[in-house]
Amino acid sequence: MKRRAFLLAGLAGLVMSPALRADDALLQEIAARVADAPVLRAEFSQTKTLAALRKPFRLAGHFTYAREAGVLWQVDTPYPARYLISRDGMVEIGPDDQRRPQSGREAAGVARAGQILQALLGADLAPLQAAFVLDPVRQGSGWRVTLTPRNAELARHLARIELAGHEAVEQVELFEGGGDHTEIRFTAIARDRQLNAAEAALFAR
Repeated sequence: MKRRAFLLAGLAGLVMSPALRADDALLQEIAARVADAPVLRAEFSQTKTLAALRKPFRLAGHFTYAREAGVLWQVDTPYPARYLISRDGMVEIGPDDQRRPQSGREAAGVARAGQILQALLGADLAPLQAAFVLDPVRQGSGWRVTLTPRNAELARHLARIELAGHEAVEQVELFEGGGDHTEIRFTAIARDRQLNAAEAALFAR
């Protein structure tokens, strides 16, 4: 009986290993494409659809992603707002350039969201694989990755994340546990080697 179980396990391993290796290879290929530039700039359009409401809520703006510093997320419409997102959390930058950090019980959740956003934009596999099961597929010349939370507590709030793109992340979809759905599309994506002076000053502060 033990020999049979051992044999079945071995056969299962032979069947599953190529697929697992193929997934790992595709993830490494995606990461190599996306992580090629230390700085990314792009415009974004964000649509959030609430399960309880008919009309979606839309935002538009632009952002700067710096691999070593974080994300400068700037909303242009329907209202102006600026946020600096790093692994330590999120800070709102007011019109007077004063910084208003998140505080209280939401701070930990915002910090976690900031970590995930940075990892998503930079295709940083280590933190993503620690928190999610990653399922990549090819789509023509591009790719799509479905991220399913490993943690049951996170899964209560976030059912899955779907990423798609080519040489950069071009689309992010968040499917929340309660049925809400957020789609973010990135356009006019530009790569750079360093931040400009204004961006560097904001990150430095």
